[in-house]
Amino acid sequence: MKKSIYILLLAVALLAVQVCASKSEKEQAAKAAELAAIKAPPDETNDARTPEQRRLAAEKKRVVLAEKKKLVWEQRLRTAVTYKDEEGNLVYNKAEQDPVFNGGDRAMDMYFRDNVKFPEDAEKEGLDGTVYIDFVVSPTGSVREVQASNIPGETADQRFVDEALRVVKAMPNWIPGRQHGKAVAVSFSVPVTFEIAG
Repeated sequence: MKKSIYILLLAVALLAVQVCASKSEKEQAAKAAELAAIKAPPDETNDARTPEQRRLAAEKKRVVLAEKKKLVWEQRLRTAVTYKDEEGNLVYNKAEQDPVFNGGDRAMDMYFRDNVKFPEDAEKEGLDGTVYIDFVVSPTGSVREVQASNIPGETADQRFVDEALRVVKAMPNWIPGRQHGKAVAVSFSVPVTFEIAG
């Protein structure tokens, strides 16, 4: 009788372990599928993600890119507070008072919303992304030396890069940065986000 009880208890314990392992495997498989869906490049023929899943995946990617860009910028500041451009002019990586888009961040967001044109073929392909554009705001407030940032390990669709460069080059003058009360050239970076509305 004792032996039967031990065998029954052992069978119940093994069954419980098997159920827990099965549940854990299912949870792991679900997490792996979710990560694969987030990492999977959009493909209009087999993209089974809902618009909300695509939006969340794009937002997660933007957050990761922003963090990488922040680290690159912090490394640049640790290396040097200033540098000389091709013409020998002093440019600050960080000034006491940074340049400001005329009207502030809200006005800059409106500028991008009104001027960025989503490339039609990229929209048809269901692509989205964020491009970081580096530039210098001169002591007069004009935007110069506009170029796309290179974040290690990240590349943006060239159509997005071209459009972001076009829009930033056409920006109106900024309020220049200041160092010791004097207007100075300051390097700056802005993200230009391309997201399919929906």
